Amino acid sequence: MLAALAMLSLTAFVAARVAARRSPLLRNPEPPVNDDGSLVLVTGYCNCGKCCGWKRNWFGFGEPVYNYGPNKGKPKKIGVTASGAPAKHGTVAADTKRYAFGTRLEIPGYGTGTVEDVGGSIKGRHIDVWFPSHADARRWGARWLKVRKLDE
Repeated sequence: MLAALAMLSLTAFVAARVAARRSPLLRNPEPPVNDDGSLVLVTGYCNCGKCCGWKRNWFGFGEPVYNYGPNKGKPKKIGVTASGAPAKHGTVAADTKRYAFGTRLEIPGYGTGTVEDVGGSIKGRHIDVWFPSHADARRWGARWLKVRKLDE
C-alpha cells in the first residue's frame, strides 16, 4: 500500500514538472482577441539544433542533417534561411500563406524584420524572430504583439 502511494506521488510530481516545462504555446494556445487580426505570436529562435531541428549525424561528429520533418536525414546548412540568405538580426520566419518572402514587418521590442525563413510549427498568426544565441531567443520567449506590415 505504501509503495503504491509513493508511486502515485512520484507520478504526480513528474506530471507537474512536465507541465511546467511546456512551451508558452501549449500553456496559452488561444490568441488574445483583436478585431484587426494584427496580434501575432512572436517567438525567438537561433541557429541551434533545438530551434531549427537539426543534429549532427555519425554520433554527433558528422555533417548537420535535418532531425525531423520531410527533409529528415538530408543535409542542413546551418544559419542559412529557406530563402537562401544568411540568418541575422532582422530575419523572420513566418507562414508564407500569411506573409510572403520579402515582407517587411515592424515588431515592437525587436525592430524591423524581413520574412526570409519558414518553420515547421510556424502557422497562421505566429512568427519567429532570429537571435544570435539560444539564451537570447529563450530570453525573448513568446509574446503576443501588434505586428505591422511596412510594405502596405
